[in-house]
Amino acid sequence: MEAEGQEEFVGCAHYKRKSKFVTPCCNKIYTCRFCHDENETHPVNRKDVTELVCTKCDTRQKVQAECENCSLRFGKYTCLECKLFDDEEKNQYHCEGCGICRIGGRDRFFHCEKCNMCLPVKLKNKHKCVENVSHSNCPVCLEDIHTSRIPCHIPDCGHLLHRTCFEELLQAGHYACPSCQTSLLDMSQLWGFLDKEIEMTPMPPEYQDYKAEILCKDCHKESLVKFHIVGLKCPVCGSYNTCRIKGSPKPTAPADSNTHDSPGPSSTGQGTGSSSQGCEDSQ
Repeated sequence: MEAEGQEEFVGCAHYKRKSKFVTPCCNKIYTCRFCHDENETHPVNRKDVTELVCTKCDTRQKVQAECENCSLRFGKYTCLECKLFDDEEKNQYHCEGCGICRIGGRDRFFHCEKCNMCLPVKLKNKHKCVENVSHSNCPVCLEDIHTSRIPCHIPDCGHLLHRTCFEELLQAGHYACPSCQTSLLDMSQLWGFLDKEIEMTPMPPEYQDYKAEILCKDCHKESLVKFHIVGLKCPVCGSYNTCRIKGSPKPTAPADSNTHDSPGPSSTGQGTGSSSQGCEDSQ
């Protein structure tokens, strides 16, 4: 047995553990599924794993919590259903609904049956349900979300994306959800800036009576508004996250003024919406 206070057999860059597994797909030995997938051209399903190798005595054996030869415990956290062993404290727990182990503590999360995923308890009855939302790929990197170890971001529209992908979108100047084009966060400051830009940038006289039909990507309302090169503002919710519909802007007779009018604005492709806490990593 290892001496008290010593940390040996630390596993790999992904997990601290005292076992390796025999891959059912190619009969090779790896410390974890991520190590396998990084070195092979095919993924491994860890739930298909049936054999382990003890890192202390090299005994090959069936999947179990402790070595049958030297009694070494393979991980402080053990889930035999997921074939998961981890010596690091992450408040791990197994979610029957998700079918996988999560981190962060069971008391801090609940499983939403419709979304089919674990969410922070503060979002209970306060989030927009999207059926089986986590059982899809991130719309930015196209990698799986449900079993990803990367934390998720959950915008108000309910479509998931990796938190790192969300941050990269913002850094690149993209503020709309890649799935539905709704604004990913509160854009009121930018909308106020565009209001001032329009006020300070009058259109030439020949274009002052031009109007455009728009669709707001934030409130999903259609409106007829005054055309402006800076942006087309939704008169319903005040968003500039709009797009033109039904052709090009056209001059409108002064008498035709019973529809929604708003001073200016062109499509920015960015909107309102707010950020909510994302889901935790999956193991």
